[in-house]
Amino acid sequence: MNAYTTVGADKASAGSPAGAQVANGAGQGVEAFFGYEELFYSRTDKRGVIQAGNDIFQRVAGFEWSELLGAPHRIVRHPDMPRGVFRILWDAIQKGHSIGAYVKNRTHAGDFYWVFAIILPIEDGYLSVRLKPSSEVFERIKAFYADLVQRERREGLDPEASAHVLRDFAAGQGFSSYTSLMAYALGQEIIALSRQRKTEQDRRTRILTDMNAALEKATQQQTGLLRSFEALQSIPNNMRIVASRLEPSGGPVSAISENYKASSVVIAERLRAFVVGRDNTCDLMSREVARALFLLGSSRVISEMNGAMSQARPVAGIDWAKERELLAGLEESCGRQAREAMASAGEMAARLNRTSAEIRRQMLGLDTIRVLGRVECGRMRDANGGLSATIDQLDTFHADIKNRLELIMRLSEVIESSISAFLRVDFGEVRA
Repeated sequence: MNAYTTVGADKASAGSPAGAQVANGAGQGVEAFFGYEELFYSRTDKRGVIQAGNDIFQRVAGFEWSELLGAPHRIVRHPDMPRGVFRILWDAIQKGHSIGAYVKNRTHAGDFYWVFAIILPIEDGYLSVRLKPSSEVFERIKAFYADLVQRERREGLDPEASAHVLRDFAAGQGFSSYTSLMAYALGQEIIALSRQRKTEQDRRTRILTDMNAALEKATQQQTGLLRSFEALQSIPNNMRIVASRLEPSGGPVSAISENYKASSVVIAERLRAFVVGRDNTCDLMSREVARALFLLGSSRVISEMNGAMSQARPVAGIDWAKERELLAGLEESCGRQAREAMASAGEMAARLNRTSAEIRRQMLGLDTIRVLGRVECGRMRDANGGLSATIDQLDTFHADIKNRLELIMRLSEVIESSISAFLRVDFGEVRA
């Protein structure tokens, strides 16, 4: 069967007739189209050998069933995929963790197709459900993959080095980990899929959208808070240097600088715990929200896949009842774990709010010392020897830190509200 044949015009990509082809631009085949209504399914043993799959996978990949069943899943691996992606995927699923990734696959005819793959460990192997990606995140990832593949070839990057580059990319995008980026990506793909299918987003999808936006902004504010925190550390030293030039030991400027130093040490410790290290409050919340979002998205896609499988035609060697039973169990498990992760994320969001408010109160104490410095600066007039510039720096950093803390508090409230709304919705309610 032709690798890019689709079920019909109603299942073709938006703007492309069934069976349409698009040049890859690199002389490496054409894109095999499939519809946004179509989901791929495959199941492998622990070695990655294909045990089952659905007709969408078989048709688009362009292999006969006899060629797919019993073959290693890498039979569809495309050479344009960064090796680091597979290193991250394999590490995760071998540890029993679910994970997602954008994957470019190769058809039997040498053409290609893109999917967003959800991969879940099961008792005796691994199961994957894949959808057609179309979000803005997908466009960014495609461009990044192309650059990374060239680096792998040019610099001889091994899979672990390539995986490190992927993790750095995720951090540069404002995410605590590559898996957190993929959780966000899955949420965006589900939203994009609703647009492509012209279906109304259900309530849970709207909740997902709110949380995605708030989480991304909170992560960005965390990064900015860390930068301001690091810059603030030099100010007490600068004040002491200015004091040593202006007056004998024990003068008013020296006293102000010492008081500021003592107070800022306490706040520095709180800020460090708040924004630095893998187990800081922001990072913990980010990971829990990401985990919940990925599980929620996985459950929805698995449910849809299970429903589609009820119409599957008989295939020698595949027990559809067994496959549906596996999917039903995974849907229930993902739903239960999503609720648990949501509840945990809600606790983290509340802690984030409380910690932000506490640090903001402590910053008010520093403000008092800063004002005293400003008063002393005015008393000394033009003879302040740089004190005015130092106080100006304090003004800037104090304002930035307080503004970021207040925004994080508002965002954490949005996340808390979204989580509460999600927990009030029956998980098995309306499907998008």
